[in-house]
Amino acid sequence: MSVYRVDVDGREYQVEVGDLNAQPVQVKVNGRVVLVSVESTIAEVQPATSGIQALLAATPMAAVSATPVAAAATQASSGLDVLAPMPGSIVSVEVSPGTKVVVGQDLCILDAMKMNNRIRAQREGVIAQIHVQVGDQVQHGDKLVTFES
Repeated sequence: MSVYRVDVDGREYQVEVGDLNAQPVQVKVNGRVVLVSVESTIAEVQPATSGIQALLAATPMAAVSATPVAAAATQASSGLDVLAPMPGSIVSVEVSPGTKVVVGQDLCILDAMKMNNRIRAQREGVIAQIHVQVGDQVQHGDKLVTFES
């Protein structure tokens, strides 16, 4: 992971950039983890350009979207599956099949880059199946939990 000190409009930020080949790229801005999806490269970066300048030059702001990780996991198109928002290790499972949950309730905790990320329900419902257990390694997009239909 590369660490940079970035000045934006007079405000200083500490930015830690993960693997640029991963999608989404995991970035920490002043300790807050965000996922950055790089959609396309608009211009070639000159070899003399380095670090965060290369990342910013190659990906204009319109082509970058950032999502706070702690908010909630990705949900599959059916809305029933909760997917891992990033790779990591399951450190806690807070629900079991048959549990009735409300929006915002913790489903599990995913450790990524030595940070515990609470995976929360984005919908009300009853848990049908748990696809992970404590200690499991998951990848971005792996199923964590499935809701009843």
